[in-house]
Amino acid sequence: MSTTSFEKFYSRFFDKIEKDVDFFDYYDHTSKESMEIAQERAKSYLNEAVDIFTLKCTPTVDFFDIDSENDCFNFTVTSREIEIITRIMYSIYLERDISNLKPIINSLSATDIKSLFSPANDRKTFESLLNWYKSKTDVLISNYAARDRLTNKRKSIEYDNYES
Repeated sequence: MSTTSFEKFYSRFFDKIEKDVDFFDYYDHTSKESMEIAQERAKSYLNEAVDIFTLKCTPTVDFFDIDSENDCFNFTVTSREIEIITRIMYSIYLERDISNLKPIINSLSATDIKSLFSPANDRKTFESLLNWYKSKTDVLISNYAARDRLTNKRKSIEYDNYES
């Protein structure tokens, strides 16, 4: 039986967030311990992303058929499926950053705020970017759902299977 390691998902996800050193570096931990923590965090993103993916479409394979001891899916996951799921993982990661966009209004006067920047606009811009990214991912999911997962050929409706 062929399997797909969660490592493939972690690797692609880590490539998407490589600039975020805080995700990979933890105070008072060795590099190895920090990477283990990062992988645990990525695993929670993966679980959440699989839930979202299977809610938005009905794959022909069971994404809940996993081997928890070996951290793998009990089937071969296609590269396209890995890309879609890691994009969802990235969206989840970005959503969690929204709370970090707290305005620093208390330390600035109203005049300073008007002349320097608008925290509300920063948050709005970030949310717009996140929504744009999520809509692109939704398009990928729709395209995935309309095609055979292995051949990438468009699915067709067999009208003969339905009664008139």
